[in-house]
Amino acid sequence: MFWFLYYMLLLPSKMFMPVKVIGKKNYNKKQNYVIVCNHRSAFDPIIMNFKFKKRIRFIAKKELWKGKEKSYLYDNILGCIAIDRENGLTLSTTKIVFDILKNNECLGIFPEGTRKDAETNIEVKDGACLFAIKSKKPVLPCFIVKKQKLFRKNILIIGEPFELSEFYDKKLDKECLSQAGEVLANKIMSLKENYYKDLDEKQLKKKKHKLSKTINKE
Repeated sequence: MFWFLYYMLLLPSKMFMPVKVIGKKNYNKKQNYVIVCNHRSAFDPIIMNFKFKKRIRFIAKKELWKGKEKSYLYDNILGCIAIDRENGLTLSTTKIVFDILKNNECLGIFPEGTRKDAETNIEVKDGACLFAIKSKKPVLPCFIVKKQKLFRKNILIIGEPFELSEFYDKKLDKECLSQAGEVLANKIMSLKENYYKDLDEKQLKKKKHKLSKTINKE
């Protein structure tokens, strides 16, 4: 069902939700990752499934499973994993996540746990780091520039994959996961900072070019 809907909605998605991808070379379709990204809108999982051309199994809050239609969407099409944010990870949820990674599927996590403004700093929950460290799978950091709106062009940045290997042999207590979270947050934030730095440089070049053309005309 996922691939049927994928190909059926591929062209309409490009029209209604146009998204430019930066950093495609950093993603290997044959590799499975723990994909981490800032969370801007409810469209984020759909955007990423289309742009990665692969079903990404996202962890999502259980409140989204309200109603038969939504339950079918999240269970059977997107293959999301429900989590109770009040009670945290359960053994059954943890087992499902590790089974996904063992089966060479991609796990998608919005490590902040909720939608936030892109201008705020990234605050990483423990689960994202726990899964990446215990599974020893590469982490693929991503950054979505804007809150997705219909017909408005957006940008998805894919960073270079990395591993939290410095934590593999450590006891995964609160302090260790907090340190790993800082590493992960910095990777995502660097994508944001580099993007806006490049954008400022391009705008400055445009201004200089316009100014030189004006001077030459005079």
